[in-house]
Amino acid sequence: MTREEIVQVLKSNLNKTVTLKFTDGFITQATPLTVDAEGFIHDLATTDDHVFWVAFEEVAEVTTRGAND
Repeated sequence: MTREEIVQVLKSNLNKTVTLKFTDGFITQATPLTVDAEGFIHDLATTDDHVFWVAFEEVAEVTTRGAND
């Protein structure tokens, strides 16, 4: 995905669960909370209270639920 596609998917799915595939191959479900010019803050789709900021360059792909159905 291009950076613009990643930004678009994240912005249109704020506070919804998405699947993130990172450039190192790691895959996780997360909830994007905010998107800024360089990256985004997300919460893992777990019960803990951790939030993370990630640069767009670290993300290879973002998919939404039902995107591959």
